[in-house]
Parts: sequence; structure tokens; C-alpha cells
Amino acid sequence: MKLDLLGDALQQIHAGATADSLETETLDFKRDPHTVTGRGAPGNPQARLIEELVDTVVCFANGRGGRIVLGVDDRTPGPGAFYGTQADIGFLRNRIYGNTRPQLTVPIDEIEYHGTRILVITVPEGLDLITDSKGKALGRSGASCAPLTEDARRALAHQRRNPDLTARPSDRAPEDVSPAAISEARRLLGRLVDLRSQMADLDDASLLRALNLVDREGRLLVAGEILLCTPEQDVLDVLGRPAAGAEPSVRRLREPLVQLLPHALDSIRSTIDPEVAHIALAGGQEVALPDFSPIAVDEAVTNALVHRDYSRPERVVIDHSPNALRIWSPGGLPFGVTEDRLLSTVSTPRNTTLMSAMQQLGLAERASRGIDRMFREQVRVGQQVPGIRADEFSVEVYFTSGAPNRAFAGYVATLPRALRENVDAMLTLVHLCERSTLTLADGARLLQVTEGEAKDRLDALGAGDEALVERDGDARRGVRWRLRPSVATALGTAVKHRTRADSARPRVEAHLKEYGWITNKTIRNMFDLDVQQATQILNELRSANVVVKDPDGPQRGPSIRWLPAEQHQGRGPRQP
Repeated sequence: MKLDLLGDALQQIHAGATADSLETETLDFKRDPHTVTGRGAPGNPQARLIEELVDTVVCFANGRGGRIVLGVDDRTPGPGAFYGTQADIGFLRNRIYGNTRPQLTVPIDEIEYHGTRILVITVPEGLDLITDSKGKALGRSGASCAPLTEDARRALAHQRRNPDLTARPSDRAPEDVSPAAISEARRLLGRLVDLRSQMADLDDASLLRALNLVDREGRLLVAGEILLCTPEQDVLDVLGRPAAGAEPSVRRLREPLVQLLPHALDSIRSTIDPEVAHIALAGGQEVALPDFSPIAVDEAVTNALVHRDYSRPERVVIDHSPNALRIWSPGGLPFGVTEDRLLSTVSTPRNTTLMSAMQQLGLAERASRGIDRMFREQVRVGQQVPGIRADEFSVEVYFTSGAPNRAFAGYVATLPRALRENVDAMLTLVHLCERSTLTLADGARLLQVTEGEAKDRLDALGAGDEALVERDGDARRGVRWRLRPSVATALGTAVKHRTRADSARPRVEAHLKEYGWITNKTIRNMFDLDVQQATQILNELRSANVVVKDPDGPQRGPSIRWLPAEQHQGRGPRQP
């Protein structure tokens, strides 16, 4: 409610209207109980005032916000309605703050109208479900407030925690839609092979309605503004660097999203080297390996532009060099999503209305599940898993590129499609190429699920004719999985822990020959490893029949002494 509209309402009341006839979804008039005398006077006018104000503040905050005018009777017409108020602004603000949950700070302005002191309390729209200190929640319906049902409370809480800014009316009109953007939307629809292609023949107004980019009154929604209107400021920076840390060239783009997204994707694709290496498959087929997976990069760029927080003014930034690609977008992760559960949390997209229109145009997927695809596709081409950093203000996805792991990519290319497109399978293979076993706790962290679900998923990868893993036989160490021997053999040099053990073998054998035993600490010092890496090498050497545990020493922990296998195979502990 703008101040000029409030002034108009006060003038109408002074001219003979009643305040209740002018109350709306965002405007309410109240008489200060301290001015009520006679039989209707409350016993504790101050408590009554605070109760009425808190109820109305909660009611407005659970709607679109509004203004409370204190000092005007809502049933008395004319000048007699202006009773005024002597309430202290600081006292009211503190009591409203202390009696709302979450606590609300409301601006209170003092105005004088025809010699009468009136207070105007401005209530912002709440960021969550708002209640009073006793848990009561009210909602505004027309010009009245009523308690919210339990279902309504849950729905409002979910909506507030997952706000869709793009579903709100825009300040721009349908006439502001770019003709070039509408033409691009029609082109995208026309190339689809389903019924959506028929929307390409609609007139502009009908097309906006079909894409749900206008409301019932025909007002353009924010989603329509983002998708089809030329922005008032730049929305994307594309930085290109000849080398990491070098001074970048900068391109700033300002286009409707329907044009911006294809241009951004084309710009990044043009910098990707599609053939940094090749792998030869059985039958003479050759597969090219890129420095960055185009599919993974497409997902990251699309997510940044579609799921960013459009209430923030910052631009999306794409920073590319030959060995690194970073994509930064304003706004944290959606409510309920955390960095350690990105793969397993099914979240409601932040910009649901925009996402729906993008899906209609064939530009994005409604499910918004690009994270698993990014991980899977980058691994499939022999590169590292993307990293994701997030805080409450931004999300950054970063890719690194090096010489592709040809052995890994070559093996993955031979797998059935169901396994190639299984992110659990790809992440498990990557881990077991680095480490000899996968514990249940590490499996849960790797797949971003509970330990119970991780156990089921990993066991599923060990079942059937195409099994990739098997249970480790040493039950004393807890549930563990390792590569099946045939899979480890097929992966070849991609299995790095076996390669490390092979390279370590000559030095370990020389040490055993000179000293007669070796420990985990010795391995760590010789090869600059941590405890777990040294343990992996020792386990690999034991499997290769190079070392055995000293039967007379500790059998668990880093203090185990390891002896030459050829001299001590089969010897039991000495008898006392």
C-alpha cells in the first residue's frame, strides 16, 4: 500500500466513508482501546491493544504484507472516526517483536491528520510461516483474518521456504516482450516432435498464456520477464583465460533467457577441446575424449541460469581456462538441500514457474536433477568429479581437466548402457580405482545416502552377470566392497592402488631383505603417504604374496609388523 493510496483512504473516511469499507487484503484500521470509554471499555486496554496488533501483524505477514493504521475507528464515518493514539512507538515495536515467531521487526511511522496523531505500522511479507508466541497462525482473506488450518500452515511453510519469485507479477507488461525472444520461443517449439509444437502457431497473447507466463488478469509474471524481456542490466559474464591466473577477456551478455541460454552454451562449447585423447575399442571403433564433458558443462550452465536467485542483482559468472572451468551463480542451495546430499535430495526448484516454461520449450528438465548427470558424464570421459561449493549467498561448480584416464574411460565405454548411466556405478568405480576397498561409511558418503541405503545399492552393483564389485572376505574389518578380479583386470592401469603397490614392491623387498620386517610407518616414510594409503599398499603386497603379518605381533592397527612371505608363509605364533 503506497502512502498516496493511504492518503486517499484517509480522505474518504474524513469525507464520510467508514474505514471498514476501505479495508483490503493489505490495509487495516484499528481504534486504540485506550480511547474506548463506557461499557465497552476493556479492563486492560494495553494488553488488548498488543493482542489485536500482534494478531493483525501475524495475519499480514502470512499474506503479502500490509499496513495497520492505529487511531481510526473502522465503523464510525467522517471526522469522528479519528480518535488518534498516544501509544509509544518503541514500546509497540518491542512488544510486536517479542510476541511473533519468528520475531518480526516492523517499521512504525507517526503521522498527523487534521490535528490527530495516527501511527502506521508497515508489516513485511514473512520469510516463513509466522505465528504469535503461543503458536497461533492467522491468514488474511479479503479484509478479515482467520486461523490457518494445519494443512494451510504446512503449505505456507513449504512455500515460504521454497519461494518462487518467478510466479509473481512483474513490473513489466506483456508489450515489453522482445519480438526476437518470441520468435526464438516459436522456433524452439516448432522443432519439438510432440503436441507442444502446436503452440508455435499461437498469437503472442495466447502463447504467453499457454506457457503460463501471465496471471489470470493478463499481467506478465516475473518468469515471463526473465525468459522473454531484454534485461535492464547485464546478467552473465563469460571470462576466458589463456592460462589459469592469466588476465581474462570478458564478455557481458544482456539478453532474454530464451536467447541467452543457447548463446551461453554455444560460447562454452566452442572453448572445449573435443579430442584431447582417443581410445580404441574392440572391433576397431575409436572414441574421442574431451577435456570437459560437454553434457556435464551444459548441465552446470543451465542450472546456474535457471536456478539462480533472481532476487539478487549479481551476474552469473563463467570463468574458463584450458585446465579449469568455474560457474558461479547468486543464491544458495534451495531449502532442504545440502552439499553432502546433492545427489540424493529431490528438491523443488527455486524458480518453479520459470522452470516449467523452460521445460515446455524443451530447454530444461522439470525434475532439475542435473547434478548426478554432471558427476556421471565427467567421470565417463576419464576426468575428475566436479566440485561444488555453496553458502547462503552463492553456488559454485568447478571442473578441472587434465590428461584423460584412458584406461578408465575405455573400460566404461564397454559397459552396458544401464551401468554407464548409473552414477552409483561410476562413483564406486572411481573410488575403487584409488583405494582397494570401500567401507560402508565411505560408501554412504560417496553416494550421499544413509548407510542402510548405501549397503543395498552397493550390493546391487555386486549382483548379476554384470557385477562390478564383491564383498571383501575379511568380516573382522566390517562390511567392505572391492572390485571383482575380472573388473580390476579389465580396468588395467586405471587401478592406481595396484600400480602403487607394484612400484613400491622393489623397495619394500629390499627393505625386508636388509631388516627382516617392515611396518606401516616405514611405508609412510618411504613413500610420503598417510596411514590409509600405506595400509592399502601393504594389503596389496600381501595379496601378491610379498608380505605376511608377524604371527607373534599385533594383528590389527598400524603397529603390525610385516615379514617376508617366502620365509614365513604358514608359520604360526611361537608357543609359550
